[in-house]
Amino acid sequence: MARMETVLAVETSGPLCSLALLAGGRWFEDTHNVERLHNQVVLGMLDGLVSAAGVDRRALDLVAFGAGPGSFTGVRLAASVAQGVAYGAGAVVCPVSSSRAMALAWQRQHDPGAAGAVVTVTRSRRDAYYLAAWQVAADTLPERLLADRLHQGDMAPDGLPADLPGVGDRPPWWPPDRAFADDVAVPARIVGELGLAAWRAGEAVPPAEAFPVYVQGDSPWRPAAGS
Repeated sequence: MARMETVLAVETSGPLCSLALLAGGRWFEDTHNVERLHNQVVLGMLDGLVSAAGVDRRALDLVAFGAGPGSFTGVRLAASVAQGVAYGAGAVVCPVSSSRAMALAWQRQHDPGAAGAVVTVTRSRRDAYYLAAWQVAADTLPERLLADRLHQGDMAPDGLPADLPGVGDRPPWWPPDRAFADDVAVPARIVGELGLAAWRAGEAVPPAEAFPVYVQGDSPWRPAAGS
């Protein structure tokens, strides 16, 4: 009989600090809404989770993490935790698109049997938002329709598929007559399931190659005054 996979998932790209652990065919989960305190609680949550599951960290096969786009600090924290834990366990890593995880969470939480498409919206800073579009359906993983992009400004962007509902952080330019779900949480278990599927498809990487998602044209750094 083949040994069951042991998978850790880390999601800190938004307000949630969420961990999930697949061990012995069962998911163990711990999630808290901590806003900007992820770095203060994530390692304690990890210790509690592996203890509850009765798993040695060195037994991990895979570590998946929400790689963004999302909070500049949050996605880097998740990457750092994933890399460190994977190095210690001799495990591989799967960076998971945070917008893809959001699309899957939307489909499951709003209409698990539905098939359709959705625009994911994640606030970057001030008037800047990360946008993507995904096709979702029951029993399948989200398929990308529009790659992650950064939009800045007070007007709706060109090029978004017409009439699709949105999910995530509602921007001020979103049409008032167009559906938008701003109550969808993205737990680490969804990140873990997407990471597990990617691993089985041969898409895992060594810890040293596990990086956050960088959207073209986006940077939190600004030139120093006078430079």
